[in-house]
This record gives sequence, structure tokens and C-alpha cells, in this order.
Amino acid sequence: MMSGKIKIEITESETFLLELLKSEKNAKNQAKLQVLYWLKTRQVESGGHLAGLSGHHQTTISRWLTKYRNGGLEELLGRKEGSGK
Repeated sequence: MMSGKIKIEITESETFLLELLKSEKNAKNQAKLQVLYWLKTRQVESGGHLAGLSGHHQTTISRWLTKYRNGGLEELLGRKEGSGK
């Protein structure tokens, strides 16, 4: 599944991700941002290594990265405005 090299384009800068990571109060969002930061800085490139470092299952990380690919940080961090159903 994610044991090989992860192919993803992180559009945000390393500096921006690091600042966001430091200011994020929500622990789950911190973990998501940490994963993006590791990928952006090429400190980690495989799903297995990410899972080991983050303490989250590869399936969880895969789900996070899919959200990021589909909607960027807004989608990943769940910061979209409500639809007002």
C-alpha cells in the first residue's frame, strides 16, 4: 500500500509548514502537519517510515494525504466552512 516512496507535491514552503506546525493547537492537526513537513523536507519518503515516526497507521496517513491532494491544507485540517444543510 504505502510501503514504497510516496509521490505527492506539497505546495506550501518548508517555512510556512513549520510556522503552522508550531502555532497549531490541535494535536491531530499537528500530526498531519508534521507528516507534510517531513515529506516536504524529504526527511521521510516511505509510508512505513512515516507510520513509525508519527505513531499513526499507514492507512490513516494515506487518508490524510488523499485529503491533502484533494483539497490542500483546508481539506486536510478540516477548516472548511459548514455547508449550512
